[in-house]
Amino acid sequence: MNFVRYLLERTHDPEKLFILGDHGTLSYEEFLHKMEDVTSILSNQYGTMKKILLMADNTPFFIISYLSIIYSGNIAVLVETKISKTDLTHIIDTSSLSGALVQGRYHQYFEDTPFNIIDESILKESGDKEFFSHPRDMQDDDIAVIIFTSGSTGTKKGVMLTHKNLIANTGSIIEYLGIDETDRMCVTLPFFYCYGASLLHTHLRAGGSIVLNQKPFLGSVISDIDTYQCTGFAGVPSTYQILINKTRFLQQKFPSLRYFTQAGGQLPNRYIKILTDHFPEKKIYIMYGATEATARLSYLPPELIHAKMGSIGKGIPGVTLAVLNHKMQPVKPSEIGEILAKGENIMKGYYNDPEGTDAVLKNGWLYTGDLATVDDDGFIYIVGRSKNIIKSGGYRISPMEIENEILSLEKFSGCVVFGIPDEIMGEAVVAVIQVPGTVDHHDLTKQIVTHCNMRLPSYKVPKKIFLIDEFPLNSSNKIDIAALREIVLSQDT
Repeated sequence: MNFVRYLLERTHDPEKLFILGDHGTLSYEEFLHKMEDVTSILSNQYGTMKKILLMADNTPFFIISYLSIIYSGNIAVLVETKISKTDLTHIIDTSSLSGALVQGRYHQYFEDTPFNIIDESILKESGDKEFFSHPRDMQDDDIAVIIFTSGSTGTKKGVMLTHKNLIANTGSIIEYLGIDETDRMCVTLPFFYCYGASLLHTHLRAGGSIVLNQKPFLGSVISDIDTYQCTGFAGVPSTYQILINKTRFLQQKFPSLRYFTQAGGQLPNRYIKILTDHFPEKKIYIMYGATEATARLSYLPPELIHAKMGSIGKGIPGVTLAVLNHKMQPVKPSEIGEILAKGENIMKGYYNDPEGTDAVLKNGWLYTGDLATVDDDGFIYIVGRSKNIIKSGGYRISPMEIENEILSLEKFSGCVVFGIPDEIMGEAVVAVIQVPGTVDHHDLTKQIVTHCNMRLPSYKVPKKIFLIDEFPLNSSNKIDIAALREIVLSQDT
């Protein structure tokens, strides 16, 4: 089945609002009419199975273009709006693109491209309505989307997701979150990011609605949740850290809100506890996923959030997770191994990268590269990412343990720990801590070192501490570790 046909199966009320927010509103009927036109235009212009790039903010243009590309039997190639010129050139040169739909504000990136660029004006054109009644059906294994994500070398990898992948993950997420036609999601995460895209997929499939929040000040979600009577809100760790530390978020009641979801990295336990303390009546879902798994791999049931604090839970419906040691045996509690995943949501592979694909897809399993342990009940706890483990003086050090210890001081809004080259130790442990600009940095650094010396073995105590006013964020609203590392190395020379 074509993935978009699957998404549209439950759109029974044409007058119901589907898209709300900064760019106005669209009912299901208005949305479908615009998608009819764009789908037929793309089909007539490109045929099928062509790769069409899409670059746009979270707008009706993005949503309609994205779904129309897939519905017409073509492949949506999603790129982030903050992409570097080098990365974009690499994608254009290697992806055999047939065309691109690009929001007007980003046209300058495509001045010398060899293919046609389509902008928002396509939403005003008329297409052949007959095509929409008989859309292109696809095989389960046909590619629907390619999402580019950074690999371990820094080179962008194109994750190929099939119609089957998208259908499987969407259905599973709807099941465990209990999403239905009454749900309305406040969306701040970009749709070119798999977590953001999953919000669009699930609410369209359920017959619900979405609110697009594109305001530069994240605190505006506070009013949007109440104004639009949202039932759900989703964020990465930095989303919640910013809301908690820099807005009136914790002073709100959010009577319409049913649940929060968090994924895209590990939110420190301190912040999880803050959320549960201030919103005891809301369900809080801690989740884990990967672009290579379409979006979601595991979740922790909200009723277990205190008993299993820090856990990513177990596999979502239809997904099997295993934590295996180097002998491919399940780890015992407190032992560390790599998380492997199996399910219909696992990607087809990396575009034009058979070696990279073979390195992570083996015998039907996705090797995530994430290191974890388990408890006696089989719940999984991530301890770090294999490529982020710090190797210092013969020790293998997980940054997450040190980050959680520093954040237990409750004076800081964020902490990132990583290793930098060191002639003697191989790597030196470095902590970058976000603090208010008015504090005495020298005194605070001494407090951190004293605290770590009392609670951590000496080889885990940061050798260097950098205090920063604001963490740089990437286009997915996650802390930009690469940029942070450059800042540290430039100050350390």
